[in-house]
Amino acid sequence: MSEPQPTRVVIVCPTLLRNDAVGEATLNMVRDLAADPHNQVTLVCRNSDPHEFEVTRVRSLADLLLTPAFLQADVVIYVFAIFNELFDAILLGNGRARQIVRFHNVTPKALVGEADHPIIDRSMAQIQNFADADELWADSQENRDELLRQGLDPARIQVMDLAVTPPTVGRLAGKARRPINIVYVGRFVQSKGVHELLEALALLRDRSPVPFKARLLGNTRHASPDYIAYLDRLMTDLDLHDLVDLGGTISDAGLAEAYGQAHVFATASRHEGFCVPVIEGLAAGCVPVSYANSNLHYIGGGLGRLARDETPAALAEALASVVGDIDRGLSHENASAALALDRGPLSIAAFDDAARAHVAAFSRGRAADRMRDRLTVLTTVPDAIAPEAPTLA
Repeated sequence: MSEPQPTRVVIVCPTLLRNDAVGEATLNMVRDLAADPHNQVTLVCRNSDPHEFEVTRVRSLADLLLTPAFLQADVVIYVFAIFNELFDAILLGNGRARQIVRFHNVTPKALVGEADHPIIDRSMAQIQNFADADELWADSQENRDELLRQGLDPARIQVMDLAVTPPTVGRLAGKARRPINIVYVGRFVQSKGVHELLEALALLRDRSPVPFKARLLGNTRHASPDYIAYLDRLMTDLDLHDLVDLGGTISDAGLAEAYGQAHVFATASRHEGFCVPVIEGLAAGCVPVSYANSNLHYIGGGLGRLARDETPAALAEALASVVGDIDRGLSHENASAALALDRGPLSIAAFDDAARAHVAAFSRGRAADRMRDRLTVLTTVPDAIAPEAPTLA
């Protein structure tokens, strides 16, 4: 009896960057699919940072459509985060492959500069190509909601949470009581609200008696020099240099150390399709504090505090509540004090247990199992559209 033929999977990711949420998620997907001996995986990019996988490089849509791996594929997975002509291949396919779109969402036009409005408009228009795909993998409940707002068939949408490999794993219990350490991890762009976070930290300093330090970390590779200069001026204007380290890019070991020392993960982001750092923070024993927009409403599972509105003052209020609760809970005199979280009051020990359980739902193993199950259905059951999997509240 002849050996069964492998499933030939092509992953189309036009630009793959390291230390970028979409890039790292794509690499994890390649790793997990390639680890299954039943899959033969080809990664297709126009531009790619160095990593452990061989890349088939294409220069144009026509180049992609004529690439042998694409023509022979059984499954094509398109990684979509912003307009690229390669995604017009969805309209044609190769005549036989099942087509999947891994949807990372698009930053709303209102949150980017006017010069970027045309690319956002083209990105939103290109989402209509997804109607020709067999299945849409939304990273999150928020991204599913966006696909529905764009009029796409709910029967073809699967919520496929990203796999998260935390830089470090820890517990809030046992961390040094003072100062309370606050960490932000993310891009330094206006839509992430870094300037609003600085304003909130200045208000926290003026309103809370609990001493704290903050570190703002992330990939500044594509940050606007004007925005970085604005943040530097704001640090001076708000007299934050003694309290806040505007550190920017950091090594993997440094990031693990920063999470491990932190008590709180904070962000003033205006839009998140997923927000990996919330899960990384919970894994390290950090309480997340953020605005309540987009997927920030869902990602923490109620194990943090959402600001009552999207203002630095409201974020400072939420931070002051959490910082005060942690300070009391870590003191010997008030070890049983509860954290007032959105899910309800929890002791620090109960928070640690709940955070560990929540983070486990985003494990690489779970994500790999979900992908394997979906590919099995799509490649073995004609015209199969399975019921959507339950999502995390």
